[in-house]
Amino acid sequence: MASYNLRFNKDDSVVRHVIVGLLADLNSKLSFWRQLTANERTIVDVPFYYAVAGDENFLRDNFLFSTMNGENCDPDPTVADGNYDKVPRGVVNLTSIAVDPSKLVNKRNLGHYNMLTPSGEFKGFVAEFEMIPVTIGVDIEIVLSSQLDMFKVTEAIIKKMYKANFYHVDAGHLDEGTYRISSEYSMPDDYTQERPIEYGFDDKSNHKVTFSLDINSFIPSFDFEEDIYTKFTRKDYANGAIYGNYGDPNGYLPCLSAGAVYYDEDGTVWECNGDGLWVKTQESYIPIASDLVEPYVENISLIKTSRRKAEDNRMTTLGNSTLTKPVDTEYEKPLLGDSYNVIGRDLPFKE
Repeated sequence: MASYNLRFNKDDSVVRHVIVGLLADLNSKLSFWRQLTANERTIVDVPFYYAVAGDENFLRDNFLFSTMNGENCDPDPTVADGNYDKVPRGVVNLTSIAVDPSKLVNKRNLGHYNMLTPSGEFKGFVAEFEMIPVTIGVDIEIVLSSQLDMFKVTEAIIKKMYKANFYHVDAGHLDEGTYRISSEYSMPDDYTQERPIEYGFDDKSNHKVTFSLDINSFIPSFDFEEDIYTKFTRKDYANGAIYGNYGDPNGYLPCLSAGAVYYDEDGTVWECNGDGLWVKTQESYIPIASDLVEPYVENISLIKTSRRKAEDNRMTTLGNSTLTKPVDTEYEKPLLGDSYNVIGRDLPFKE
């Protein structure tokens, strides 16, 4: 299987994608210089991680007896056992999620998304959606080893990231739809700096720069019900009878010969009238052996039962007006001037 169509349980969490996008954006921007010797200077990147928290047993099970080459209670004897915390590092911790009702817009908007169809094609679609604005609050703690590094990191934040920052994330699941979401956050004006004054035997003596961020993003609510693929099963019996789960077979099951009978699993009986239409004749009927004479041939098909059009379907028709015959009705007059002609019946709204 190719990497682009792998499916994971984490894919349909929009909040997770927004947080991962924040970590990636912070990782790519924050760094500072460090003078090693009189002639050597290097740049120090500040990596950012999401907070991992839990009780003592959780931490012991997940970190104390796990190393790169050893698992469970059998660590690699060549590597020291325990958890390694990189310094400097930044830790992001989610604190709140709130809907901002003042930014709500009309839900009857058309949004674009991509979906992997049952046939294996990755196609674009459009659907009505509501873009729900949310504010995601996070606390950020940057752990450093000295007071000088605290000054440098604070200056780097102000110089490189003040004030507005933008990033985009691709969220959604392949089976429902993937879409791009824009997110924005502003760096605060105040930064709390913590430096240890008193030390104990169990202190790590870490210096910290802490601040909070509010991420302005969106959680889209698509009307995916209009893009549903239904699995239909039919059995063609030796006497010409058909048994399946189409419900109303019109539009799904061809009506080729008059008198052909279709028995649906919900108990309805349909008969072909010879003009291409199935007519319901009975309800709550259970077919007997003489109705369905074996052997039979079973067919399974996936049919799109939605009304949504694909993204590449045009809503308007454009053409050179000099190539079309003159029209007299107001309904068919050009809408874009003399150079173009737009046929009104193709518009999705009433003129």
